[in-house]
Amino acid sequence: MEGLVTDLKQLGVRAGMAALIAAGAFTGLSCRVTVHEDPPPPRREVVVVEEPRHEVVIVRTAPPPPSAVVVVAPPPVRVEVRPACPSPNHIWIDGYWFWNGHTHVWIGGGWHPRPAGHTVYVQGHWEARGNGHVWIGGYWR
Repeated sequence: MEGLVTDLKQLGVRAGMAALIAAGAFTGLSCRVTVHEDPPPPRREVVVVEEPRHEVVIVRTAPPPPSAVVVVAPPPVRVEVRPACPSPNHIWIDGYWFWNGHTHVWIGGGWHPRPAGHTVYVQGHWEARGNGHVWIGGYWR
C-alpha cells in the first residue's frame, strides 16, 4: 500500500484517484479517499496612475466661471520633443504649467485626435492680470 501512495503522489491527485479506484475495484478492497486541494494563489492588483489629460471637451452654454488669480508666476514653458504624429487626424496640444494650489506642476503635451472634422485647438496660456496670473484654458473651435 505504501508503494501505491507514493505512486499517487507522483501521478498527481486526479490520476492518483483513478488509480486508487481501479486498484480497489480489482482487489475488492473498500477504501476512503480524501482530496485536499491547494488554495488558489493570492490575487495581485495593479494600480495604474495616470497624469491629467487634455481629452476633456467642455461645451459651454454660459460664460466661463471666473478664474482664480495666482500670485506666483508660472515658470517658463518647457520645450517638448514631439514624437511622430500617429495619424493625420491628430493634433499636438502643448504642455502647460498647472497650479495645484501650492506650486506649479508641468503637464506634458501630447497628440490628441480632433473631435470633429476640421476643428482647431486653441492652446491654453497664462495671462498676467493685476498683481498675478490667470490660466486661460485651451479649447476646440
